[in-house]
Amino acid sequence: MRSLLLLFLFLVSGLAAEYRVAAVTENLVVYSADGEFGSKGAFLQGVDKRIDALQRDTGIYLEQKADVYIVPDRASYRQLASGKAAIVEFSDAFYSSAERRIYLRSSDQIWENYSDIFLHEYTHWYLDEIFLSAPLWFHEGMATHYAGQTGPERYLHFVRERFWGNKLDLFALAYDYPAEKRDWPMYYLSSWFATDYMRNKDEAAWRRFWGIASAHARLGHKTRFVSAFSQAYNSSLYEFNLDFAAYSRRQAWIYLIIGANSIIFAILPVVLIFAWRKRRKKLLSMPELELPAAEPEPETDATPSGDEHKLVD
Repeated sequence: MRSLLLLFLFLVSGLAAEYRVAAVTENLVVYSADGEFGSKGAFLQGVDKRIDALQRDTGIYLEQKADVYIVPDRASYRQLASGKAAIVEFSDAFYSSAERRIYLRSSDQIWENYSDIFLHEYTHWYLDEIFLSAPLWFHEGMATHYAGQTGPERYLHFVRERFWGNKLDLFALAYDYPAEKRDWPMYYLSSWFATDYMRNKDEAAWRRFWGIASAHARLGHKTRFVSAFSQAYNSSLYEFNLDFAAYSRRQAWIYLIIGANSIIFAILPVVLIFAWRKRRKKLLSMPELELPAAEPEPETDATPSGDEHKLVD
């Protein structure tokens, strides 16, 4: 046990020696291998504004700053991700709850919006500072929402998958990711929809939920997620999961309606062209008829009558 502790301290001290502070903002302390973060001042200001929006929405403002480590290369990231969940190895960033640190690949390794990835991982850190045992779907749903990683195409993907029977039990997967890689995108989408459903199903309960968490945060305490949820919604997480499953099934029928409308709009121009061609062909096949000769107009006497020259007194 002692040897393991010494090994851990050695690794941590090695990491601390390798990374240096590159930038400090209102909400973040950014570390990099060379102590530089390029010309990212304006970028970090934008990230801070998005973090401020998150804190305004929840009503919880944290004094502590999140530690963000910019990992310089693939080999270093692979080493950090080793031994963690399989999904971490394929990710661009991850939050380590054990170390309370955010690890991000450097921007040259990432094709997605870098600011979105910052917000996604910051949200994980933020929720971990507020709650005890918050379910994973809540983490991922909130992170996806505030990172802006949603859109119409993802909504259609979700309802299509639900229509074809691809469903995930969020209650069973409350604290672990799906084992199959093909289920990961659906898990993120389901998590976002579940959090959105939690927010919109009962807006008053949503506000009560964050009010409970805010009261604990002001006292310097973390909030037990299950307890706050039960108090705010007067329901259990299991019952919420059943409600959300029924809601998801209803959403699946929307896919059928959208699909039917899409087919109609797709074939409508073809139908109109076909009808026009058929009508034109019918008109061309009709015999040409001579127009009737115009009748001559009757001649009128242009000479005014005597009465027309009488003056009216």
